[in-house]
Amino acid sequence: MHPMPQSNAVDLKYPKSFLLGTSALVCLALAAPVMADDFVITSGSTTNDGNTINGNDSVTVTGALVMAAGRIGISTTGDNNIVTVSNTASIDTAETIQYYTPPYGQSLARAIYNDGGYNETTVQGNINTSGLNSPGILNNGDYNETIVSGSITTAGSTSHGIYEYGSNNSITTSGSITIEGDYSSGIYNGDGYNETTVSGSITTAGRTSHGIYEYGSYSSITIFGSITTEGYNSYGIYNYNDDEEGNEIIVSGSITTEGDNSYGIHNRWNNNTTDVSGSITTAGVEAHGIYNEDDYNETTVSGSITTAGDDAFGIRNSGDDNTTTISGTVKATGTKSAALYSSGDRNSFTLDEGATIIGDILSNTNAGTTNSKLIFNLGASTSYAYSVSGAGEGTGGGQWTFSDLDGRTQGVTTDGNGCDFTIEGVDPDDTCNLVTAVSTGNLEAQDELQFSMNTSMIGSVSLGSSNSTAPVEAMSFVQTPQHNTWVNIYGDTSERSTSTAKLAFDGSNRGLTIGTPVSINDTLNLDLVFNASNANLDIGSAREQQITAKSYNVGAVLRDLAPSTGWAVDAFGFVGRNSYDGKRKVMNNQEATGSETVTAAYSGSEVLVGVDAQYSNPVTDTLNFIGGVNASLSNEKIGAYSESKYFSWDARTMTQTTGGITAGLEYHTDALTTFASVGLQGSSLRSGKTATYTNNGTAGSFTDNSAGDTRRSVTVGFDYAGNEGMTFSGAVEAFSSTGGVSGNSASLTANWSF
Repeated sequence: MHPMPQSNAVDLKYPKSFLLGTSALVCLALAAPVMADDFVITSGSTTNDGNTINGNDSVTVTGALVMAAGRIGISTTGDNNIVTVSNTASIDTAETIQYYTPPYGQSLARAIYNDGGYNETTVQGNINTSGLNSPGILNNGDYNETIVSGSITTAGSTSHGIYEYGSNNSITTSGSITIEGDYSSGIYNGDGYNETTVSGSITTAGRTSHGIYEYGSYSSITIFGSITTEGYNSYGIYNYNDDEEGNEIIVSGSITTEGDNSYGIHNRWNNNTTDVSGSITTAGVEAHGIYNEDDYNETTVSGSITTAGDDAFGIRNSGDDNTTTISGTVKATGTKSAALYSSGDRNSFTLDEGATIIGDILSNTNAGTTNSKLIFNLGASTSYAYSVSGAGEGTGGGQWTFSDLDGRTQGVTTDGNGCDFTIEGVDPDDTCNLVTAVSTGNLEAQDELQFSMNTSMIGSVSLGSSNSTAPVEAMSFVQTPQHNTWVNIYGDTSERSTSTAKLAFDGSNRGLTIGTPVSINDTLNLDLVFNASNANLDIGSAREQQITAKSYNVGAVLRDLAPSTGWAVDAFGFVGRNSYDGKRKVMNNQEATGSETVTAAYSGSEVLVGVDAQYSNPVTDTLNFIGGVNASLSNEKIGAYSESKYFSWDARTMTQTTGGITAGLEYHTDALTTFASVGLQGSSLRSGKTATYTNNGTAGSFTDNSAGDTRRSVTVGFDYAGNEGMTFSGAVEAFSSTGGVSGNSASLTANWSF
């Protein structure tokens, strides 16, 4: 199956442990002259200078060894030998000699040759070979361990950097392997059960010169570093397992190929597992990112795959029953290319949350490919519109079945765009499907936006105080009604983490409220109030959707409706207009960035009414207990609107109720009053839970099954009575809710009495 390397070792008696370097004349020549730290190998040399390394021996190279062309630098036989090339050492060929017709399997030069098992080779320095069929390190046995933190360079054809001929071998490289010749791999593993780890670099320049060539099965390859190939037909990793049991490939580093027909990873045969969290980049014609040629291969991509050449596919599954899961980026930009390509039966591509596809998605019609699957698991906050080439929807030749694991009804039409019917295996009469689904985050989060805006506005009108001096605490019994003009500025931020039933969001709200008294009679105090606010809501963990709201409200506050009961009771009512601007990220494989942004503008009219009752009771001369209850009802009618050609939303009327309680303490010292309180505020969407919409012509609906939310809050604040009838009040609040919403708010009020 493989050429058997010939051994040039000569079995001569010699001590079991020795050094090659400046301290001893242990060189690869019978009479090599000794120069300071230099050992010159002549053509008449004998391997190891007549010293036999034939089991349980160790040799350390500390200086410069130069071997004649066609000779071996260090040769061992037997098992359990240790060869070390220190960081001050090097092994080089004396000259470049190419034999173009050598006997098959003959190695013309080998820097290190271990003809046995359980040997340990460590290279901290440099190895350089220049002849044909001249590997840097050749291990002809099993259970050998090779560690390279230095460098290996080979210049001749058929000259691998590290050539493992047996099985159960281990290679760890943190240094560099550089290959200049044709038909030469950075690392070649000949049989199975091998473990290869690359945290350094492998670079090949020749034709058909792969970064790593794995010929056996049950092996693992882990790339933390980089692999770069420059020549034609030179793969980053060529995984040619010759058994029904495959190999495992993990790439968290990078693979880059520049030549034509040079794949990032080529999995030949079956049952291989490939996991790419790093990057694969190819530039040449027909240079696929990952090519699964046969069956039952599992591919996972959380990193990136990019192909730039013509006829180059990001991931090509040509066998049967291959499964591909993507949460990273797969991009194909060349002509007649595709990001995802299926030309076998029952191949599936699953797009997990975070996946970005740029380029065509196609099933080979002419090859009779059947039952290709495109599975969407992008998350409920992600909207998409993917164009997919093939013979349409179904399980027959060239057809696709589409599904959404987030439970959304997909829209599937034949008006996709950008499908290239000149790609290999695509029939000119094929269909360009458009597969769409929309996030209902705007529907699910609308009540949260409404609640946040209304709660902030209600808090700004200084309820529970007939002189409007405090935004949250009650009027003490010693206060008397005054006529005041006041202004309140406020702001709040909130966020919600993703749960099984709710989408994540980040929200903010800024507002201004102005009030002025209007005299009605001696017992009825009324403030006319104007409010304006701006709110922003980013929906989804990656902010896939944004809603910006501007709200304008006018209304009145009736103050101190029960002055003789010991309670400060206020009632309020507002009418308002809310205008919304929406931006939605839609994943689209025909866009250069993998997504597009669709926009919408819509509005709603709202009525808000409520009542607030605050109670205050002295504990000492300077300390009061304060508490209160409140309730409100809002009704907002939102008009119908559309988002591009994909999605449209029907009109919706939402009715929301809220109610809460507060309790705390208030402390008076001269002109300064401070307070602290805790509160519970509940909200419930009473009507408008179900909203209807259209997704690319397919009707859908969303029902918010939430039972409501309860917000817990802690508030601290102050009142300061200044000169000439001016009062300043401020408060800060931190809150969290049973629905996972948390945040904080702050407000400041200036009050003029006259």
